[in-house]
Amino acid sequence: MDIGQASRHARLALLAAENGRHEEAIRHYRDALSLQPHSAALRYNLGLELSAAGRNGEALAELKKAAELDPKDADALNECGRIEIAENRLSSAAGFLEEALQRNPEHSGALNNRGVVDFLKGRYADAVRRFRAAAESSPSLADAWYNLADALDECGDTDAAAEARRHFEELNS
Repeated sequence: MDIGQASRHARLALLAAENGRHEEAIRHYRDALSLQPHSAALRYNLGLELSAAGRNGEALAELKKAAELDPKDADALNECGRIEIAENRLSSAAGFLEEALQRNPEHSGALNNRGVVDFLKGRYADAVRRFRAAAESSPSLADAWYNLADALDECGDTDAAAEARRHFEELNS
């Protein structure tokens, strides 16, 4: 196994990804994985690039492998949940996100995405709880504040919704 060559491919993949050349990045990540097949980080990044290229089925497979290779990491499971939300498979998304939260109960992305699942299922009070937890865990996560405002509106708490919206607007100014 040539770790130097794998690192070279990974650097080229990152450069391609930064410039929006997803197919090129995918090719380099696959080359790196041919040399380091048990790298959770390479599989995770490949999954992100596959998703960015609209290849969600392949992305999901790579992200699941990344999560298996690193049983402490919640990021890959959060991304699986995000993809499942995009594919409107809410029960599957909830499963991935719950597992991510078992690994890291304060993972702001997983809390926010779990709130999205609750919101889409019409469980607005649960969504509010999750969005608040996401915003507390990561106060600069604009999506959590935006989603919190919508969920609070659905619950009829317009004053709190306006406050959440102000936080969102401050972050985006």
